[in-house]
Amino acid sequence: MPQITHARLTDQQVRRLRPGARPIDLRDGQSRGLILSVFPSGRKVFSVRYVFGGKHRRVVLGEYPHQSLAAARDAAGAMRQRILRGEDPAAERKAAKAERVDTVAVLAADYLAKYAAGKRSVAEDQRILNRDVLPTWADRSVRELTRRDVRELVDRVTDRGSPVMANRVLACVRTLLNYAVDQDWIDANPAARIKKPGAEGSRDRVLTDEEIRRVWRVLSHVPSTSERPAPGRPRARGATNDPLCPLSPWLAATLKVRLLTAQRGGEVVRMRWADLDLDRGWWTIPAAFTKNKRLHRVPLTKAVMTLIRAQEPKAGARGAFVFTGPVGGTAADRAKKASALVARALGIDFKGHDLRRTASTKMTEAGVPAAHVAKVLNHVENEPRSTRVYDRHTYDAEKRIALETWARTLRAIIKNTRGTVVPFARAAGGR
Repeated sequence: MPQITHARLTDQQVRRLRPGARPIDLRDGQSRGLILSVFPSGRKVFSVRYVFGGKHRRVVLGEYPHQSLAAARDAAGAMRQRILRGEDPAAERKAAKAERVDTVAVLAADYLAKYAAGKRSVAEDQRILNRDVLPTWADRSVRELTRRDVRELVDRVTDRGSPVMANRVLACVRTLLNYAVDQDWIDANPAARIKKPGAEGSRDRVLTDEEIRRVWRVLSHVPSTSERPAPGRPRARGATNDPLCPLSPWLAATLKVRLLTAQRGGEVVRMRWADLDLDRGWWTIPAAFTKNKRLHRVPLTKAVMTLIRAQEPKAGARGAFVFTGPVGGTAADRAKKASALVARALGIDFKGHDLRRTASTKMTEAGVPAAHVAKVLNHVENEPRSTRVYDRHTYDAEKRIALETWARTLRAIIKNTRGTVVPFARAAGGR
């Protein structure tokens, strides 16, 4: 801890303290042993440091501003009295923690292992719990949580300027505590019926033809060897109106495939060689990988198969996944940031899911029937249940015609010759 002071702390000083690159300890000159720790994350935590049996001990009192400076001084004074009576608060707290099995930390571990492990969002749930829930609630008894606790937790996220993330935190906490109810940890969920703090609207962004050209251009504008980063040399960015691709070639390819196939990002980055039939031009997405848990066959156009074959390893055997980096694994770990990097390079409002929405919109504009587009997207929301169960027609031909039409349209957009593209009716044999 690099900074130490014995000056008397003031409310104004505590309120104005800003975090640094490393944790900072500030001693209070008024209350013996009272320390305010300021962490790089911005958290401010009061604790008491003392010596017991020749060993240095430290006990956390609470987090500012939920615990005020005055309250921390009172708590520190009470703890000093206990120490003078021969008690060791740190040892007592450690023993109490060892005995407790009803804490939020224990519940979260059980939830992640037994329930969330089967969810597509398990990584996001774990991130939310580790960042926004456990730092405050880890040692709290699940049975002692109140609606006020939930509101304060969510409000803290909102107050840092992240209302949408506050909604995500609330949803995660609600699911966690529903699990606690199901497992008989608690009788009722204190997060039930708490309203979302942030207003959210459905996104309807569709890229214009010019934006499609710019996105495709930057995804194809791979830096040369001399433009790549090296020791002592920063990465080149290219001209303002013609930036270099900020992504690895294999990651850029995933965005191109998302646009060409209109499939979800999570499905594309989990594409496996075993699920491909490149001779016939088909990609079969297993039910386990689709959002609606329904097996989905996607016809592959020539452009998509070219992108896929470019991922073939130059030496050695194939891995399980098509899109992998030089160190293996899948693109999933980096895919979430890919669209943000492209958006920053181009200076436009752009998210990865806009590619799917744009492709479906442009297919409809090209004359593809909406019902066929829905089959390409693997949507089943508007189908009667009896149709979903008994209709074994997979619409393979219609899906191929739709994506071939979209491939021609996209090619014309990229070349800026859209007026010459063959319309859907003629391409489909006048259907």
